[in-house]
Amino acid sequence: MASQAKGSVVVTPTDKQNHELPEQWYTGSLFSPSPALPEAGMAAAEPYVSAGVPIGAYNSSGALKKNKAQTSISNYVLMKYAVTDHLSLYLLPTYSYSWGNHTKHSGVKFNDLPFELQYRFTPHYSPSFTVFLGFNAPVGSYTNLANASEGVGRGVWSIRYGVHSQLVYPFFSHAMRIRLWAVANQPVSSARLRNISSYGTEKGFAGRGHAGPTGNEGMSLEFGITKKWVIALDLYHNWAASNEIKGLYRQTKKHYYNRTGWSGLFNVGPALEYNWSPNMGAIAGVILPVAGHNASRTLQTQCAVFAMF
Repeated sequence: MASQAKGSVVVTPTDKQNHELPEQWYTGSLFSPSPALPEAGMAAAEPYVSAGVPIGAYNSSGALKKNKAQTSISNYVLMKYAVTDHLSLYLLPTYSYSWGNHTKHSGVKFNDLPFELQYRFTPHYSPSFTVFLGFNAPVGSYTNLANASEGVGRGVWSIRYGVHSQLVYPFFSHAMRIRLWAVANQPVSSARLRNISSYGTEKGFAGRGHAGPTGNEGMSLEFGITKKWVIALDLYHNWAASNEIKGLYRQTKKHYYNRTGWSGLFNVGPALEYNWSPNMGAIAGVILPVAGHNASRTLQTQCAVFAMF
């Protein structure tokens, strides 16, 4: 799954917290989403660069095995705009490029496009409770590919939905921010497949792919060392239900049916944040899968710059 970048702002504590919390500036952890922006007219942008290095794969029983996969690099830019004090519009355009493993490079590819509305029920930013609702647009390459490395999309429209909560509290005279979230994507269409596709089909295939739901849930911790420096940690789980592929290989007239099986991946993501001001900061870190099944194990190094307007 594509990473879910997020933007953040300086936390404005409630009146009860004002005498307890030091002023703290945040960029946000590597993976956790963030609440809807706190003020109408605000805009946020956070360009990320992520490099993925394959280091194995988990089989159906969770054992780690060697695998053959390509190295990749991705650029995605979180864009968020506050329509009202509670409602924000979220967009995450993503480009990716992969190479290696004795396979032709993918070229620069535009991935499927997530966009959603985020509504924060609470009047303040901490504690807060936000719900997400939107779509994934199937704009990424997924069928009739020159080689499998070009497959960066699923070819189906999906509904995106989820919940998010956030709390900042004093911890040893420093500010500690905790985020909890759960998000999912439910496909609402199927994909017409031809030849090589991102569903694992080969040349000569004709049929359809029925993508399964995907999602993730987790928590993040951000501990303010100083007003500008923050240690961040993501702990989260990615999951994907079975994909179903039905069709026919034209040359052999052989019918094909396959279900990929459920997959899951537990990840840790330590990072370090530095903030020049309440409205500008940077983050760098690494995301490492530590357990899973039916999933690739890829080390992801990430860095980003955050700006609020």
